[in-house]
Amino acid sequence: MTVRSLGWPVMVTLGILAAWEAVVGALGVKPVLLPRPTVIAQVLWTKAPLILEHLWPTLYEIALGFLLSVVGGVLVAVLVTYSTIVRKGFYPLIVVSQIVPKVAVAPLLVVWFGLGGTSRLLLAFLIAFFPMVINTATGLTSVDEDFVRMARAYMGSRWQIFTKIRLPHALPLIFGGMKISITLAVIGVVVAEFVAAQRGIGYLIVMANGLLDTPLMMAAITALSVMGLALYGVVAIVERAVIYWQQPTDPARGGFA
Repeated sequence: MTVRSLGWPVMVTLGILAAWEAVVGALGVKPVLLPRPTVIAQVLWTKAPLILEHLWPTLYEIALGFLLSVVGGVLVAVLVTYSTIVRKGFYPLIVVSQIVPKVAVAPLLVVWFGLGGTSRLLLAFLIAFFPMVINTATGLTSVDEDFVRMARAYMGSRWQIFTKIRLPHALPLIFGGMKISITLAVIGVVVAEFVAAQRGIGYLIVMANGLLDTPLMMAAITALSVMGLALYGVVAIVERAVIYWQQPTDPARGGFA
């Protein structure tokens, strides 16, 4: 995504904020129901130390849970690709496990692992793990078999076929899974903080809700959204650097970068 392509989203966002400010001001809506964007911005500025204090532990758990899901998802996908036992025995169980709502699992993780960061980390991992497995396995197994047979004809080893053919072919799908996983990791950590936590943005949102401090709640949600967008941007930047041969497409012409 280039600076030029950011023009439309920025203009639309500013237009929505201006309309929000005007409508709320004209109707005289109380801040406890829906604060104006200027009020939220003021809270972000005046209570920045409090928000940052709760933002850092959330960021740490999101990043760690995401990295664990990437490593674990890629490893399981490789096993699914190369092991018949894993593909036939465990892969269906992985798919079935996604039927269980992760929100329902969060209280169990708290009972098993306590109120510390472990339960929140595990929930982020469980939610972000599945897209990595699916996307990576799809990418590794969708290689044209003619390329694989040609490599074998030239005495290519299994490792060489994996590193030179399967992995480069799967990289676009792997990064697609990473983009999904980073957003799900944010959801997983915040949901776990809603259930039981003594710090974090989720805890701050619950605390503000209990105090009927809607401006603080909206400010915390805004900070969380900006952080999630920044993490997504980091993944996109790394994707551009790693998959340097892939030409970006223009969303306005029917594709996504």
